[in-house]
Amino acid sequence: MDRGDPFKYRIRFLILSLLAIKPSHGYELGKRIEEITRGLVKGSPGSIYPVLRELKEQGLLEEDLIVEQGRAKKIYRLTEKGAMLLLDELNLFYDIANALIDLTVKAKKSLQNIVEQGYKAEACPDPETIERLENIRNTIDEYLDVLKKKMLECGEKQDK
Repeated sequence: MDRGDPFKYRIRFLILSLLAIKPSHGYELGKRIEEITRGLVKGSPGSIYPVLRELKEQGLLEEDLIVEQGRAKKIYRLTEKGAMLLLDELNLFYDIANALIDLTVKAKKSLQNIVEQGYKAEACPDPETIERLENIRNTIDEYLDVLKKKMLECGEKQDK
């Protein structure tokens, strides 16, 4: 997916994720996006429908026209191509979430040790604590490298 515009990328990701759960019409998607993000991302027609149109043009979505209470509605659903793209994205986010959980546990343990040892600014730092913090920093750097590579790969896939 194009990550050039972070807002558009978030909307695209949210739309594809919601459609993986249940085919929906644009208005419903907008409301669900606002609910899920607690209003941080607005699901206005001006932000939802252009992205739906673009996703359809890219072959990531299909639409069916249904009549409900005398009104025609377009119901969007993922195509196989859209599902595969979303699966790649979800796997990446899953890996990131696991890495962050692992990192959080390690950082919490290190910080608890610092607090338990009565860390004082004028005291000499404990070599074990410094080593743990260095390991945390290295873990973060490794995951940043993985993410940067994945972004480049995704950009190459998008160009093809």
